Amino acid sequence: MKNIATTLAWVFAAAFAAAALIGFIPNPLVGKNGFFVTNTAHNLVHLFTAVGFVAVALAGSRASTAFMLSFGVVYTLVGLYGFIALGGASEGHLLGVVHINFVDNFLHLGLGAAIAAGGYVSHKSTQTAALAHQA
Repeated sequence: MKNIATTLAWVFAAAFAAAALIGFIPNPLVGKNGFFVTNTAHNLVHLFTAVGFVAVALAGSRASTAFMLSFGVVYTLVGLYGFIALGGASEGHLLGVVHINFVDNFLHLGLGAAIAAGGYVSHKSTQTAALAHQA
């Protein structure tokens, strides 16, 4: 049985890769005129994130768990910063480069929480398995 950390890392890698790819194709969900607004820089962030998840999935459960715990916090902070950066506007740019809109911030907060939760569950699963192995 595969461990939960690498499985989750592969799932997040696939999700971010899909978001990156469909961001480059005109559609109503993700893109320049989509529900979740992205530009080339935003799509590249998704692509690099997918590459990061692939790298840690290939490295193993420890790397996957550590990445999910730290990246979940970073992504949550990005969501919070997005609200500050936008102020009262419906659209804007993070750091003057990454185009976002108001709903992106909620997605980033939710994803940050989900990714961090995945890391936490993976960490607890590893601890439980280690304790069971010692008994």
